Amino acid sequence: ESGDSGLAVRLAIIYAAFFGLVCYPISGATWVNEGYLLQKLTASNVGAISVVFILVLRLYSGWGYIGSRLKSKVIEYEETGWYDGDIEEKSESEKARDLFLYRSNVQPVEDRLKKFCLAVGGIWVASCIALNVATSVNPLFNQYDPNLLEKLSYDDKVAEVVQKQSNGRPTYCESRYYRAVANGGQGC
Repeated sequence: ESGDSGLAVRLAIIYAAFFGLVCYPISGATWVNEGYLLQKLTASNVGAISVVFILVLRLYSGWGYIGSRLKSKVIEYEETGWYDGDIEEKSESEKARDLFLYRSNVQPVEDRLKKFCLAVGGIWVASCIALNVATSVNPLFNQYDPNLLEKLSYDDKVAEVVQKQSNGRPTYCESRYYRAVANGGQGC
């Protein structure tokens, strides 16, 4: 397959591979408790779409470099031997040939990659916003909020609600950090 659909299929395969094989296991190790599926999925999505975005940007950059070389009126020699840095003017036939090659072979690819860069960039921004929203939502309560933890020490009603939501376990059991602060999480 070629064209937009061929590129979209290949990028979707890369996205799915990174999502399933790399990003989801990492986000699963980050959010280890039950009830954090939304956070796991959005974090995995941001990671996988970031890889695709970087890949598309790199492709666009490479094809842009080829296009700029073909559109240039001079030939620049780069690290090829004793004539490094030499600049030579293209003949009229070379200019016409290179411009034809650019318009027929490189420009369509550049335009396609530009379109995909914009689309994947927009998806990446939306994914980052979704992750921000998802991480602000806690299925139980915000055990990282110092104000809530302070309130637990003197407000029995809040402590009772928190205890019910945490299934009778100490509140620090839901956090690796607070378990460590509580000397390994005795009672979890």
